[in-house]
Amino acid sequence: MIEQFFSLVEQFDTIAIYRHINADCDALGSQFGMKTWIQEKYPHKKVYALGKSLGSSAKLFPAIDEVEDEELISSLAIVLDTPNSKRIDDERWKLAKYKIKIDHHVFVETFADLEFVEETAGATCEIVAKIFQQHNEQLPPVCARYLYSGIISDTLQFSIPTTSYQTMQVASYLLSFGIDIASVNREHFSRSYKEFQYEAYLQQHVTFQDGVAYIKVGEEDYKQFGLTLKEAKEKVYALGSVHEFEIWALFVENPENEQGEILYNGSLRSQRVTINDIANQYHGGGHRLACGVRGLTSQEVDQLIHDLQERIKSELTV
Repeated sequence: MIEQFFSLVEQFDTIAIYRHINADCDALGSQFGMKTWIQEKYPHKKVYALGKSLGSSAKLFPAIDEVEDEELISSLAIVLDTPNSKRIDDERWKLAKYKIKIDHHVFVETFADLEFVEETAGATCEIVAKIFQQHNEQLPPVCARYLYSGIISDTLQFSIPTTSYQTMQVASYLLSFGIDIASVNREHFSRSYKEFQYEAYLQQHVTFQDGVAYIKVGEEDYKQFGLTLKEAKEKVYALGSVHEFEIWALFVENPENEQGEILYNGSLRSQRVTINDIANQYHGGGHRLACGVRGLTSQEVDQLIHDLQERIKSELTV
């Protein structure tokens, strides 16, 4: 499969790289890592990084490309960090003559001609870097930096269960291209004073019951700290690293809904209890221990919390 991947990249003169909506650092790191590598190795090729829906990590990466539909007809599409076709952030991937998928989420569907799916990998950037490593590729330093950024972001600096021997081996490979570790960590994990205040607000107002720590945040609550909806929702990690919290969840009001009622988007995290199947029942999904949900009423949030509490009771011995 790896040789087929490199053969396809050589074969196509136009390559478009896609990723999921609400792009995080792993999505953007794998997207721009891939683009940078192709441009460096094949400067004559047309390479586009596409998608409009961005999270707060976008400021750490180059601007998204603009391209006409005609350019994408008969292109090679590389779709990264996306388990199902509905979440691809540009429907023009369908115009491609051939499609490749590289992903580390729980498998949802097959939509590409060639697929690399490793559910146990810490990040899609890890899989991309492993493909390069196994082919003995010499990476441009900026490419290695983008891929390393995605790995440390999705594994929370190598601190969650998906971190493996392979993760560390691949990270070591990337570091061989001269990454400044301290600089990358500052870039991705330092925060503004407003963000610091918001995280303190979450910790002060969290509710903890039957193993689940959770908080509902209204639009006015997060806007007082100068944060957008996406930025506010990404701060779920502020509730982590507490021994007693088996599951922690952050629900943020979405003012962009068109239904005329208060709806919440949420981020869920778990120390060891499986939660992705529960998230699937609430307009969401993701990894076994890290998921998102969307468009929930306050009552649905309460029911979700109850379901998470029941899961803890059924899976863990008190």
